[in-house]
Amino acid sequence: MTSTTLQLSEPFGTLCYREAGTGEPLVLIHGVGMQSAAWAPQLEALSKTHRVLALDMPGHGGSSALAAGAELAEFVAWLKAALTALNTGPVNLAGHSMGALIAGGFACEHPDMLRRVALLNGVFRRSDQARTAVLARAAEIKTGKVDLETPLSRWFGDTPVEQQARSLVSNWLSQVEMEGYATAYGAFARSDATYADRWQQISCPLLALTGDADPNSTPAMSRAMAELAQDGEVEVLPGRHMVNLTAAETVTHSLLRWLRRAETAPTPKETPMAPAPLDPRALRDAFGTFLTGVTVVTSHDAEGAPIGFTANSFSSVSLDPPLVLVCLANTSRNYDALTQASGFAVNILAEDQKDISNTFARPSDDRFAAVDWQKGPQGAPILSGVSAWFDCSMHKTVEAGDHVILIGKVEGFDTSTAPGLGYARGAYVTPAAEAEALAQGANLVVSALIERAGEVLLVDDGNGGLTLPQKPVGRAGASAALTELIAASGLEADPGFIYSVFEDAAREHQHISFLCQAADGAPKQGCFTPLSASTMMEVTDPALRIMLERFASESRMGNYGVFYGNQISGDVRKIVSGS
Repeated sequence: MTSTTLQLSEPFGTLCYREAGTGEPLVLIHGVGMQSAAWAPQLEALSKTHRVLALDMPGHGGSSALAAGAELAEFVAWLKAALTALNTGPVNLAGHSMGALIAGGFACEHPDMLRRVALLNGVFRRSDQARTAVLARAAEIKTGKVDLETPLSRWFGDTPVEQQARSLVSNWLSQVEMEGYATAYGAFARSDATYADRWQQISCPLLALTGDADPNSTPAMSRAMAELAQDGEVEVLPGRHMVNLTAAETVTHSLLRWLRRAETAPTPKETPMAPAPLDPRALRDAFGTFLTGVTVVTSHDAEGAPIGFTANSFSSVSLDPPLVLVCLANTSRNYDALTQASGFAVNILAEDQKDISNTFARPSDDRFAAVDWQKGPQGAPILSGVSAWFDCSMHKTVEAGDHVILIGKVEGFDTSTAPGLGYARGAYVTPAAEAEALAQGANLVVSALIERAGEVLLVDDGNGGLTLPQKPVGRAGASAALTELIAASGLEADPGFIYSVFEDAAREHQHISFLCQAADGAPKQGCFTPLSASTMMEVTDPALRIMLERFASESRMGNYGVFYGNQISGDVRKIVSGS
């Protein structure tokens, strides 16, 4: 099975993962030096009943590394960013070794995002002797001295099954990037007690599993974790540290039993029930309905090097004095530099500057190398071709939850006639460019990609297959055609944004598809259908089938793009937001 990559929010870079199956999500995190392929036996077996996502830990496989010296809390924050980007909702979470440390910390920090947690060969409050030994090994690895033979001999015996697993693990260890390996191992060595005092807060079903001959992730540690959790159970299997490989079938059966355990019911209380925790993904989607502009916020670090990031959390505050604000995530790599800076600039991007938005939303060693810029009157970088810019001195910073608000006093500004780039519901909005395209369109066909709860409205194409509701555009224009399509469906749906634009040379027309969100209710024609492989086979139009396959993939990740091209090939311009 091949890996998939996904861009996470700053500062976490790229996530690489393997995915199989459908249903309730199960997320798997491997140990230090391994990669997602270490879960291959469980991925194959458990994907028959669950949507299984095996993640490459930061600095392993294809995932970007965290900064050197990162602690366990930063790995926990990475996992939150990954699950948010994957749009999983609450998950079943299983981790092995360092993955178990991350999973346990996540259960303490983000219980609303969990259904159950399983900790395989986890460590918990090491003895002084064990802690001294693992810290010494972390110090050696940091210097580049790596002894693979000692842990391999400790993890595996001489049976054919164990020797086969040893060969796999040895290969993965030899491939790991050393800086990411050292960072992860350092956190692993220092963090066995980071969340220990909060363990009793874990209320979801917890499984602590290890091997009876694992000298470092001992049965005693697993028993302690299970006993402290509110709904914990322990399982000790014959074996050593890599039981997920050496006793794969047994581990899979244990995980299946854990997955069948009922989620822990809340404790009855005489006082009124507290409000249910907010779903972070649903809240972000609700915030995303507000149409905003897209900006690049720029400044200099302490050494004078230019820094910047994409932001749509920008607003004017006051005319007298002239004040503006922008929000910066506490996890941003620019946090220290910007909160200590003497000022910053806000560059309002023009409609044709989506590439600049994407450049400043992604991790990069030098984002400014790809853009034209000059210093503003206050000294912050000003980008060329923007709709407007404001160069500000720092007026005030205000801590606000997981962000800090930067309030700047406008010291200089300029504006142009270029229309601004918009952003709403996870997509760029370019009304001026779209209006021009529609005005010039000949032989234009509009389709409605009407979505609800992960399913799409498909109708009979008249040839025994399925298609989207679509029709040619008449003199009244594309907007009227889309409104007619929605009315004919009998649904209450909002005309959405352009999702795909392509020229169909075979049919000699241009095709524009609008993504629309539907409310509850039965359609007058067709039905809402999950975009499974069998459904795709019934979509007879190859161009529409390719578009729907892309939509199915993007909707799983909550990371959309707009396609431009023809019915055969084109460019998907990904929608990426930064902070």
